[in-house]
Amino acid sequence: MQDRLDKINEESLWRKMKKGDHNSFSQIFKFYYPQLYVYGVKLVPFPDFIRDQIQELFIYIWQNRSGLGDVSNLKAYLLVSLRRRIFASKKDNQGTDSLNDISEEENQTLFFEPGEFVDKNFISASLREKLLNNLNSLPVNQREIIFLRFYHQLTYREIADIINIKEQSIKNNMPHILQKLAEGLTDFSKEDIKDVDIMLFNFFLLFQKK
Repeated sequence: MQDRLDKINEESLWRKMKKGDHNSFSQIFKFYYPQLYVYGVKLVPFPDFIRDQIQELFIYIWQNRSGLGDVSNLKAYLLVSLRRRIFASKKDNQGTDSLNDISEEENQTLFFEPGEFVDKNFISASLREKLLNNLNSLPVNQREIIFLRFYHQLTYREIADIINIKEQSIKNNMPHILQKLAEGLTDFSKEDIKDVDIMLFNFFLLFQKK
């Protein structure tokens, strides 16, 4: 699955959208909506709430299009915009009927289920289970970094902008995070594991292709 538009098409669609071209706006919406939805429900496991937030984000973009600046990575721009909108809405509506369960469901944030990943033979079921367990045992902020890095294939700079953390902090912590993800996998051969980085990219690519 193509995870982002190529830079030339992306910039062209954005410029046309800013000038009022509804077809370009529709293409951006249709292409990035699925990825925004997957990210949103990982942050807050309430599908209807996330759908509303995405719709409101695109309504805001369309209504304010002429005043928006250029973007170097539209996907990262949309992800960070959605993330800010989600957490701002949670804060503003804390205690309302529509969101009163969110605080009780924080343990589901960025939690991954075995059924979300396609069953492929490049890793065994036992290796996949251990990797999932290690992934879900990470602190939520580290799970989000892994998700943005390997599912959305963003750079450290883009991730830093999205979650409002220093890029160097991510770079410094990534080896430690990968080491924790590799715990318990030492009984598998190098041919099975090769490199944790590569394995995680493959793992999340399967998630995208589901």
